[in-house]
Amino acid sequence: MNFKRLIIQFTEAEASAIFSTFVDFLVTALLVEFAGWWYVIATSVGAACGGITNAIINYNWTFKGTEQQKRTILYRYFLVWIGSLILNTAGTTGVANILSHDGTAKAFGIVMESKTIVAILVAIFWNFAMQKRYVYKK
Repeated sequence: MNFKRLIIQFTEAEASAIFSTFVDFLVTALLVEFAGWWYVIATSVGAACGGITNAIINYNWTFKGTEQQKRTILYRYFLVWIGSLILNTAGTTGVANILSHDGTAKAFGIVMESKTIVAILVAIFWNFAMQKRYVYKK
């Protein structure tokens, strides 16, 4: 793959990640602020919704034209997504506890700030790399 195509694919993947993250954050925010859910569970549910959104967009747009069977892609995506879920949930929990003054991240702003930091790192260093090299490999 040439460098230009790699940059285009990376840009498409990150656009997909941004939209999927919006879905993730919206669900998380609604569950924490309006439903009163514990932020760790809300983060996991938000990540699930974002993951489904990302899978659909990346299959149809970013990594289109794959010759693999859908079942293979789904299985591989699920494995990568589990890693992403663990990284996002544990990372958000850890960063939120570090940023909070009392070690219990109860403030909505701290949760969302932590989630943002972790989501960016996971999207770039885990999701794109694993989808490119494992899920949608040719």
